[in-house]
Amino acid sequence: MRTKSHFNFLILWGQLTVGAGFKIQMVNENLTAIINQTIMLECSFTIVASLESIVVTWQRAMTNEVVHSYYYGKDQFSKQSPRYSGRTSLFSEEFKNGNASLRLANVSPEDNGTYQCYVSGNDKGIISVILAAYYNEPTLIIKQKLLSTILTFESCGYPKADISWYGGDNLDASSLSKSSYNQTADGLYTVRSTMEINVTERNLTYTFVLRNAAVNQIISRTLTLLIREDSSLESDVSHDYYKVIIIFVLVPTFNLITLTIMLQKLKWFKLKKIEHIIPGTS
Repeated sequence: MRTKSHFNFLILWGQLTVGAGFKIQMVNENLTAIINQTIMLECSFTIVASLESIVVTWQRAMTNEVVHSYYYGKDQFSKQSPRYSGRTSLFSEEFKNGNASLRLANVSPEDNGTYQCYVSGNDKGIISVILAAYYNEPTLIIKQKLLSTILTFESCGYPKADISWYGGDNLDASSLSKSSYNQTADGLYTVRSTMEINVTERNLTYTFVLRNAAVNQIISRTLTLLIREDSSLESDVSHDYYKVIIIFVLVPTFNLITLTIMLQKLKWFKLKKIEHIIPGTS
């Protein structure tokens, strides 16, 4: 069994054999990774001596947690942090070309952070990994009250998205809305944003906007409520119902969204009637 001091001696030997002039270069200093996918942390080094005693080590910068290590001509999985077990690999056949890149599979939010690439302990390269997941098509939930309509959008992604609401003439109405986030077991965020609209006014237009800056994703949905008075129906309240038709504008940036139509019967209230909810201008 090799002790820690033995391992440190090996790194020192690598320093002596590689010598001055050795340099590590990172292809990218920042890498955006999509959750559950496989990523490549690219690291290259200058070859100036024999590679027989090469030591390649990838670690987390803040904790020195070992992500992957290679020495004595083979991978040293006994040094690896358990949560990276079975998810990492190097390309030892590419060492002769100065390639010390790390392959990391099935990335999760826990993999978010800064990594360091060491080659023979002589130099190091640093790369920051930013995890992200595209938000899915928002689900629209409508709840009708006597004098208001409550619109709620729900979606799931990573990291926390920025939510905005806009009224007519593109006025920011975000302060009138309520948004909450819950993190799921797999680390994603479920966002729920609600806007309550007073239906005593006419022709109300509201736009819901979700922004995921990590992947430059923008989802925008616009709804317009048309209100009309209809006193001719006042005499038969017990048998009258009105229908809400929802056709909302679909303006995703990165994914294909189909047009959604929902029909819902709601209770008639005196004199006022929501006739349609139709697309507004995005």
